[in-house]
Amino acid sequence: MRNIFAEKPIFKHTRRKGAFPVKILSFWLILAFFIPVLVHSYPALAGERTAIVVRSQSIAAYTEAIKGFEEGCRKHNISISGVFDMNGDADEGKKIVKNLREEHARPDLILAVGVLATALVREQFTDIPVIFCMVINHERFNLEGTNMTGISSEASLEDQFGVLREILGTGRQVGIIYDPTKTGKIIAEAEGVTKRLGFSLVRAEVGSEDEIAAALDGMLNKIQALWIVPDGTVVTREALETILRVTQKRRLPVFCTSSAIVKAGALMSISPDYRHTGLQAADLAGKLLANPAIGSLGVRKPEKLKVTVNTQTAGQIRVDVTPLRSRSDVVFYP
Repeated sequence: MRNIFAEKPIFKHTRRKGAFPVKILSFWLILAFFIPVLVHSYPALAGERTAIVVRSQSIAAYTEAIKGFEEGCRKHNISISGVFDMNGDADEGKKIVKNLREEHARPDLILAVGVLATALVREQFTDIPVIFCMVINHERFNLEGTNMTGISSEASLEDQFGVLREILGTGRQVGIIYDPTKTGKIIAEAEGVTKRLGFSLVRAEVGSEDEIAAALDGMLNKIQALWIVPDGTVVTREALETILRVTQKRRLPVFCTSSAIVKAGALMSISPDYRHTGLQAADLAGKLLANPAIGSLGVRKPEKLKVTVNTQTAGQIRVDVTPLRSRSDVVFYP
């Protein structure tokens, strides 16, 4: 029988006892050099997944959300290989898609920030998990899909009127001016919520910006507060200037879902914490990538809110916001 243990050694050169073979040493040195390069170029080799971010434009709220996403992705071993900005331009979006298809490595997941980015990504990438956020009134845009997961950009109606009740109490008439073609569904849902929380809605429908002043004038003597929803017909620069000027003169508190409107003179906003929205998106990304069979996690409510109060307006219209000072999620402006 052939004695395999008597075969000639692989290495013909003579080496001292305990010395390391030169060829093996060379192999390990080469491997030690190339492994970091391979892991850097192909993160999946290290168990790391990749994501890209596509945003509609560069604005402060979007930047906060993206920073939160980047922070959260590090905890989930997800590498962000690129942030692409559409600059509010659909043609720029087409260039981004072309670049991703031709030059960029295929990501494992895409975060779309804003409605333009979400519409683009939903249309162009149907076989990659997509998470969208910062899309106002997302129900209007048919964002369902087997690969679509989202985070709502609005605080729940219960949260909004719950905060209002903390400073105004109950039994109040709240005015709302809205375009039924844009926010009719929200207002219909609000009827039940407001009744449960002790408020009554005074509604005024408008079809154009030109009708807003008359609608406001018609409800001033009937209401004790005005609610502004993210309605494209109502939330314009000119309309907001009129609304805030008239309501401050009449000492009517205005509450909304935008801190920018609060800084312009509204009393209070209840909105998602944008940085935490990014963190929440990263957690959803971790779940989707850990189990690709899931596909979609639906649309989630924001987990953390931020209340912004204009203290100068509060003083002018004589509303006591002291009850809100015990909350940890309140930002007082200025």
